[in-house]
Amino acid sequence: MTTPISQMATGLQALMNEYETVTHNLANSGTAGFKRRVNAFSAELERQQRLGEERSLLNGRIDAQGAIDFTQGVLTRTERPLDVALEGKGFIALDTPQGPLYTRNGALSINLLNQLVDSSGRLVSGQNGPIVIPNAVMESDIRIDADGTVRTEEMQMGRIRIVEFGDAVDELTPAGHGCFRAPEDLPPQEAADTRVRQGYKENSNVQMVHELTSLISLSRLYEANINVLRKNRENSATLLEVARTA
Repeated sequence: MTTPISQMATGLQALMNEYETVTHNLANSGTAGFKRRVNAFSAELERQQRLGEERSLLNGRIDAQGAIDFTQGVLTRTERPLDVALEGKGFIALDTPQGPLYTRNGALSINLLNQLVDSSGRLVSGQNGPIVIPNAVMESDIRIDADGTVRTEEMQMGRIRIVEFGDAVDELTPAGHGCFRAPEDLPPQEAADTRVRQGYKENSNVQMVHELTSLISLSRLYEANINVLRKNRENSATLLEVARTA
């Protein structure tokens, strides 16, 4: 049987998980293509606040199950030829030794082998293998079309593989450095309605004011519930003392 104290302890752990989520979002508010993390805790907290129950976690077990908010961030012009942003629900596919990964961070560059890579040096997946930029081609001459085709005025060098996952996008899991991994049984589909914008970056979808407000609410809730625990401990000590002297 779950006791009120153990129930509150579970709620406090969920609260701490939420605190870590909010601080992680804030720390990545300036990371291109970053998608904010959310917990079921947030929805439950809002429900309790509407009911005037925010003072205590004794009102019900709070689930801290996490999810990713994949809504698109604002696009900002950078003028850098190898910066690309995606308009739509697609992801840039990457080839790594650990298997395929997917990202919205389009800050691309060229490695020592003249291959197109992401900001962490991982190969950008092309429709026909790695995209190689000839030595004679200057970055300023590179054009990246809306469908991901990488070219100059004289030649095509490949097409960036842009994929999507439809309604199953919530099954993606964070893989670090702004990337996501798909389950083995979830093959990506070619993105039909995603447009590539050269010379732009997608900003993080973190809303600073919202996250800071959540942080304040979490701090107040944590303090309030610690006080409840302290009061319960004092009451228990008083009852034990009365029992001993009776």
